[in-house]
Amino acid sequence: SDGIIPSNEFSTDPEEKPADVFKQGDEIEVEVVKVNDGDMNVVLSRRRVQEKAFWDELTKEMNNNTIFEGLCKEVVKGGVIADINGIRAFIPASHLSLHYVENLSEYVGQTLGLRIIEVDKNRKRLVASRKLVLQEEAEEKRKQLWTSLEPGMVVPGIVRRIADFGAFVDIGGIDGLLHVTDLAWHRVKHPSDVLSIGQ
Repeated sequence: SDGIIPSNEFSTDPEEKPADVFKQGDEIEVEVVKVNDGDMNVVLSRRRVQEKAFWDELTKEMNNNTIFEGLCKEVVKGGVIADINGIRAFIPASHLSLHYVENLSEYVGQTLGLRIIEVDKNRKRLVASRKLVLQEEAEEKRKQLWTSLEPGMVVPGIVRRIADFGAFVDIGGIDGLLHVTDLAWHRVKHPSDVLSIGQ
């Protein structure tokens, strides 16, 4: 019996067209949605087969620390929703960035690197984190910086904290101490006299 795949049931990717993927005679896996749509047609879905396969892959890859790409679609209560291969993933606000995010809508339309932190196949619930990916990237950057640093190097830095004995300066993921005696040629009473946070 011939079956029909409606356009919205063809793929998890709405941009994908049948002619770009298949040629006549190709064998494909589909799921029967309806045996009779009222016009004696069998209604089929390729998208549902893709989704099921992807849920299985998510469950497996979650333990392998795989990074997925997700397109941020909308802001919801407590976070945002991203599309990962046609599946809605919830990203809690606390997992969007390394720092507090005031305006979540600035992420809408962005493609984010995500780590899956919770998969509930039965409830079709997926929770992801961008923060974990950013932490790993920052850690890798720190390791590279540690191996490249040498005495005598001149590097840019940002003042993060000021204490009585000096200032803590971020030089690219590593905080270094700039002692009060090394702040200037002349005597400095307090680091805040010559430096400010964010400088």
